[in-house]
Amino acid sequence: MILSTLCYGEAQTYINFSEKDGLPSNHVYRITQDVDGYIWIATDEGLVKYNGTTFKVFTTKNGLPTNDIWNIFPGNNGKLWYIAKSSSLGYIENDQVHNFYHDKKNIMDPIYTGFDGDSMIPSGTRNSYYLDKDNQWKSAVYYKSTGLFPIAYLNNCTYKGILATDYDQGQKQIKIIDRNRVVHSLKDSLSYFRNEFRGQLTDSLFFTNSKTSYACINLNNLEYHQKTFQETLGIPVLNFGRVHLANNRLQLTGQDIVSFLNKDLIPEQITRIPEHLNSHFSFIDKENTVWIATFSHGIYKYVKNEDRLGKLIENKKINDIKTEGNRTIAMVDGKGFYTINTDNQSITPLLKTDDYLYDVSFIKETNSFYFLSKNYITSLNKHNQKGKIKIPFKRNEIARSLTYHQGKLYGHFTTGINQLNIENLQIEQFYILPGARCETSFKNQLIAGYSNGLMNIQNGQLSVIPNLKEFDKPVVDLKKIDDNWLLVCTAGFGVYVTDLKEMYLLENSEFLNANNPFYENGNLYLPTNKGLFHYKREKKKFTLVQVWDQSNGVPAQKINGVERINDSLYVATNEGLLLLPLDYGSSQSLMNLNIQHISYAGNELSTQKEIEFKHNGDLQVVIDHIDFREQSNFSYDYRLIPTKNNWTTTSSANIRFSDLAPDEYNLEIRSEGIHKSYSFTVVPRWYQTWWFYVFCGLGMIGLVVTITRFFSKKSQEKKNQELKQSQQLSDLQLKALRSQMNPHFVFNSLNAIQYYINENDFETSDTYLVKFSRLIREFFELSKEQLIPVEREILLLKNYLDLEKLRFKSKFEYEIITDEYLDTSDHLPSMLLQPLVENAVNHGIFNRMTNGLIQIEFKKKSQLNLVVIIKDNGRGYQFTKEDDRYKSSSVLQDRLKYFKNAGKWEIHIKRSNAYADPEFPGHQVTLSLKKINS
Repeated sequence: MILSTLCYGEAQTYINFSEKDGLPSNHVYRITQDVDGYIWIATDEGLVKYNGTTFKVFTTKNGLPTNDIWNIFPGNNGKLWYIAKSSSLGYIENDQVHNFYHDKKNIMDPIYTGFDGDSMIPSGTRNSYYLDKDNQWKSAVYYKSTGLFPIAYLNNCTYKGILATDYDQGQKQIKIIDRNRVVHSLKDSLSYFRNEFRGQLTDSLFFTNSKTSYACINLNNLEYHQKTFQETLGIPVLNFGRVHLANNRLQLTGQDIVSFLNKDLIPEQITRIPEHLNSHFSFIDKENTVWIATFSHGIYKYVKNEDRLGKLIENKKINDIKTEGNRTIAMVDGKGFYTINTDNQSITPLLKTDDYLYDVSFIKETNSFYFLSKNYITSLNKHNQKGKIKIPFKRNEIARSLTYHQGKLYGHFTTGINQLNIENLQIEQFYILPGARCETSFKNQLIAGYSNGLMNIQNGQLSVIPNLKEFDKPVVDLKKIDDNWLLVCTAGFGVYVTDLKEMYLLENSEFLNANNPFYENGNLYLPTNKGLFHYKREKKKFTLVQVWDQSNGVPAQKINGVERINDSLYVATNEGLLLLPLDYGSSQSLMNLNIQHISYAGNELSTQKEIEFKHNGDLQVVIDHIDFREQSNFSYDYRLIPTKNNWTTTSSANIRFSDLAPDEYNLEIRSEGIHKSYSFTVVPRWYQTWWFYVFCGLGMIGLVVTITRFFSKKSQEKKNQELKQSQQLSDLQLKALRSQMNPHFVFNSLNAIQYYINENDFETSDTYLVKFSRLIREFFELSKEQLIPVEREILLLKNYLDLEKLRFKSKFEYEIITDEYLDTSDHLPSMLLQPLVENAVNHGIFNRMTNGLIQIEFKKKSQLNLVVIIKDNGRGYQFTKEDDRYKSSSVLQDRLKYFKNAGKWEIHIKRSNAYADPEFPGHQVTLSLKKINS
């Protein structure tokens, strides 16, 4: 008994789109496709753009002259021209309507409009129109003689229009006029004039058709070709017939039919539309999908590639399909087990039952089939003899599948695993395993899958597999790949491969429900709840090759089982049993990916590449895609260089980037091999430009330099002022010290004079007084000077020592020695040596009982360096703070400090014993003078 035979075409799925889906009206005139891939639909309530997801409607609100749009023509330049009965016509470009009026605002009735690929040529019964340089439609007048009347204006470099003769028994002769107004006759151009359509379709082809025939004029060679529908389609009349151009291919369409036209104008790849759809116009898009227009039900979509799919069983759930023994068996839910003849694709019942079906197993050791269902187990031996296995329970709790292992049969049921007698399937041993779902023989063990992982039965013991203790996923099926590897299918956690030592997940199988896999020669076909997955195996690695699901033409998403026979896959689904060619692939894919809208800080970027920076300026992008697959689950990657160099994946149509700084940017999007990019520049404002930064940098540097110089100058002026004040103070102090020294000497001298007067030595006192007065006068003169020549200093010292010698009654002698290299015109500080010489006299020689000696030596060390040595042979260099010599020395130290502060002299003083005599070691003062500033 034959249940069914293979039926192609019955698997065809026509998907309807109507007002409930977003069309403005179910009354559809035309459908076409533009260069980007969008489907355009002309209705009596507006023009529609469709990307596979959204219907975007254009109406008079968007600028159309009327909502009743008859015809549409996609240009190679991206423009979509529209036709209506109106005083204005135009096109849509980048979703903007461009509408142009007739120069006299006349109503145009362009029912025979032509198109040359870029420009539209509206034509009516008698009139044609062209768009002039001022974007106004004007009437095209190209012939006014009698006997011929114009049919259509041509947009051609050689010929200007098509003419026709007056009626001749319902027929007419077609002629053509060139741009020099010469009329050319066409051979065999006698045609019925009651045209359904006529018009130019390319720059060199003009078509016309009636209900019974269609004809073409080649404008390159003026050849005329005519075909009847009877000879090309096998039908005498084609209602609504017309030839049109879509995606650079000629197509012939009409009521319930569409096809391509080859170079000989012969229809090929003919698609006949079911009559109940009531189609009047259809076209085939770039992906070989047929789009069908109706006047009352909107449009239909039919994927022609689905013709390659066959359905062996329709509208029945197929639990699984298996090749066991030499038979291919399908488990039809509610019907039973059926045999499939893969030679003629016939279906024959093997075991009818309405019982719930578990499995079918062939045990080669018994050469028998076992059909397992909810309440029964039926065997079928090699002689096709059926037998019922005795069930000791109300329902089948013996086995839901059977596995041969080491001379015994094993089967699982709800609460565990049964070990069965191979002859009569009686239970010999029971292993408790709640949630048991499957079992198989592998590596001398019986591996059992249950709701919490894997167990094994070995040597009569049920135990955990040592290396797989951590694996706790719900296992629903096991498939032995070879002697070393086992496939493990789970419920909702993907598919794994294991050798019982290690386990790894198949790529892209995460969270899948998988069951009843098929493996052969390195090819794994995996039925899942998300389609049929095909993997290729290399050693232990499985690589995903393809997925068949609803997005690429398979009518079912959930796959229950699969079997590969020759070059076809037999696929069990809830909708029936499919026959799927191995090379089957959808003709549909992601067609295009576009940046539909891009703006920065609310300003459109689509028409400009540069935009000025704005604070808190966000980049907002709207992504559009064209994808006519059902359930395509579209997603794409995007990045914005240089802000975001890594790719981000999203399915949202909207992208936003916040606070873009001035820079050059490149937005990139990609999906399924399509890559698009858009470059733009956020131009810095004047205060963000490099020259502004350079200017500010230079300004800051200049400001810093100016401020630094200002404060440096102020600081230097302050230092100079302080130095000047210090010098002035030092000068005053030096003068004050000189003033202090003069009274000291005066006091001593007056004492000497008093002494001589008291001694009544008036001559000596008179001599002393004369010398004293001269010396005092010289002191007063020198007190006004800071520097004096060396020769004057020597003269001053001689005068002073002579006076002191007189006071001490020639108690001492003195010597003044000068270096031969000494220039006595050189200067030194005034009144510097006299206190030291005075100390030598008063505190050195004064305490000596015998005559003393004072030596003063001047040595020239260098151009700026002078050394003066003053020594006496007195009692030596010993004094306290009470001693007058200490006070004199303190005054001298102050003078030296002030000289240094004045910044002109560096003076060092050194004291030591002059001689080795312990009683009178004497005192030597070495004074080193170095001139700093001249």
